[in-house]
Amino acid sequence: MKRLLLALLLTLAVLPATAAHAGPPAVVFDTDMDFDDAATLAYLSQEHRAGRIELRAITVTNSGAGLPGRAIRHARCLAERLGLSGVRIADGSGAGPNSFPADLRQLFDRVLTAATPGCAGDETPSAVRAPELIRKLLRADPSTQIIATGPLTNLAAALPASASRLTSMGGAVHVPGNLCCGTPPEFDGTQEFNYWLDPAAARAVLTGSRGAVRMVSLDAANEVPITGAFLDRLAADHRTPAADTVLEIVTHPEVRPLIEQALLYWWDPLAAMSAVRPGHVRFTYGKVDVVPSGPSAGRTFLSPSGGPLWYGIAADTAAFEQRFLDTLNGRP
Repeated sequence: MKRLLLALLLTLAVLPATAAHAGPPAVVFDTDMDFDDAATLAYLSQEHRAGRIELRAITVTNSGAGLPGRAIRHARCLAERLGLSGVRIADGSGAGPNSFPADLRQLFDRVLTAATPGCAGDETPSAVRAPELIRKLLRADPSTQIIATGPLTNLAAALPASASRLTSMGGAVHVPGNLCCGTPPEFDGTQEFNYWLDPAAARAVLTGSRGAVRMVSLDAANEVPITGAFLDRLAADHRTPAADTVLEIVTHPEVRPLIEQALLYWWDPLAAMSAVRPGHVRFTYGKVDVVPSGPSAGRTFLSPSGGPLWYGIAADTAAFEQRFLDTLNGRP
């Protein structure tokens, strides 16, 4: 019976619309403005334009891949390019306990700058900080869904309001982690990047969940690598600013070598799609905890004392790629 009730709660959390909530579901996109966060924003902009969601806010964390100041600049410039003029944008949080590799931070900053030509770029911190905006929006509409594709620093600061109706890209339950590219050697590689960057925040959010949290872990996201074949399809089929933006990002001369080395995946777009269009990720229920410190800091594991949630165990690669391409190009 408990599992049945949790399944019902999860279903209600992700349905596009219900009789109790007329119109498209409200969404807050919490992001650290990495390259695939930008691709995710392009995807969400098209779902917003089509009326399948109402994107109410973009909240930026400075504890992830984006450089402080530059991350909110990229969010503002991308929102302008993607036609999201009415969406609120806020940043928040300082540096986390662990730092994203500096060389990659600089690389992705160059990539997103190139993807927003002509944008003067305002790096001024938002007047309303991200955790405060999240709390305000959830008070106004408790059914608001949060899609988080970076470290959970903003959401931990917004607790308890942010503890439910959350889809988070992060974690690795039955597969190895993905630390690489200049991360400190004292960590053992069992952890995924987002939760490693701020293990305490991840633990607070996941263990404070009430069963309606979904974690799109590497168990599922490892099945959506960015491939040359998909880039060829996108190069032949890009009809909107959203599709153009994604194409420019993934064909940037500094990104292509990383794709050729099989280092990059559609981590964040998969997480977002699983929230907007259920069915592309297969989930299972479990109680998940996070290692708070030490060599395994940020590692997710099943534990009786963990937070009850649904975590991804598989993804439909072909269906994801087709839906991603179609949505970017404005096709239903």
